[in-house]
Amino acid sequence: MLLSLFYVRDLIAYSINPKKFLQNRQAIFGQNFAALGRIIVGDYKDVTEIIASPQKRAAYLGRARLMPRKFSKNFPLFLSDEGAGGSALHETLHNHFWVDVVPSAVTLIDTKETEFTQYIQDGVKVIQDGKKKQAEDEIFKMTIRYMFHAFFGAPLTEKLVNDIFDLAVGGPLSNQVLTGTKPFVYFTYCFQCSRSSKIKKVMEYIMGSPLLAEYVPGEANGNQDSEDYASMLLDVLVIAATLGTSNLIVQVITGIPDDAEIDLNDNKEVMMAILEAARRKSPVNTVNLVLSEERKFVVNGKEKTIPAKTLVGASIGLASLDGSVFASPDVYNHKRENLMKAVINFNHLGFDAKGSGTRQCPGRNIAMKYASDILKLSRSHKAVAY
Repeated sequence: MLLSLFYVRDLIAYSINPKKFLQNRQAIFGQNFAALGRIIVGDYKDVTEIIASPQKRAAYLGRARLMPRKFSKNFPLFLSDEGAGGSALHETLHNHFWVDVVPSAVTLIDTKETEFTQYIQDGVKVIQDGKKKQAEDEIFKMTIRYMFHAFFGAPLTEKLVNDIFDLAVGGPLSNQVLTGTKPFVYFTYCFQCSRSSKIKKVMEYIMGSPLLAEYVPGEANGNQDSEDYASMLLDVLVIAATLGTSNLIVQVITGIPDDAEIDLNDNKEVMMAILEAARRKSPVNTVNLVLSEERKFVVNGKEKTIPAKTLVGASIGLASLDGSVFASPDVYNHKRENLMKAVINFNHLGFDAKGSGTRQCPGRNIAMKYASDILKLSRSHKAVAY
């Protein structure tokens, strides 16, 4: 009972300010420490080794444990690498996104450049004219309009934008993650009509979209039937494309100093500027996995042998601030010589414009394109009202 209270306390503190919570604990206990019901690994070397090794995943996302039945059957975050005891489905779906889905979305953006540019222009205007809360909300809504249209091939109605916004960042009765997260799900389980209603409406949009009209189950997509596939895409688009990408955009708009000298006509420099903003405050903080074999870590300042089946949170956020790798880690410097080689923000060591890696975020390229366009437009219009 006492451990449960400590866990809930940690959960609340982390939810309020993840970076502050993790850095405060690390300052007391060292690079790796116990918190949030798992071993938090913040040492850069340890994190990169975990990222490069086969990962045994489970129903954990960010700060808490999810109830798998509240999400799609093949939500990729629940799948493990074949080398860590899982099936080949994780790699199949990863490659499907990287090779088929994301390139098609990028092609649509290029084909309908005027429409997608308008999403960004409208969003940036609200962000720059609004107050902090309004600006943050608009970042999420702008991302929803952009990503759902790009992936599914059809624009959203404003009603659907608001429904998806509620699923992504809404209250305890509609938020897709919170309503499926322990321990909060126990207090909301019987009051999730709002969540169910919104999911039903978004699923209708997805099932009627151009993407699903052309969908045929096959080896490349894991032979999923159209409804399972659509349900999986809903989870991926709400949790990864909306939450993860919006967090990246927040850092691009608010985390780059006004006096940073960025050549907006140099695409590589723009890319470096985005990677550095993400390094200073990672859009996705933690990769959760279950150790498939025992492993030695320095935990709370002492070397410990951590047994197999232990839940570990590899903290990309802490590792990205490791002073032994990134000099003056809290200082923004997009011209760091080792930035592209050492960055780990997309669940992969280093940044290669072509390579996809084993588990590298399959939506990385579209997220970077979107962030690049927003950075160029927002800095050319200057002064964000944050």
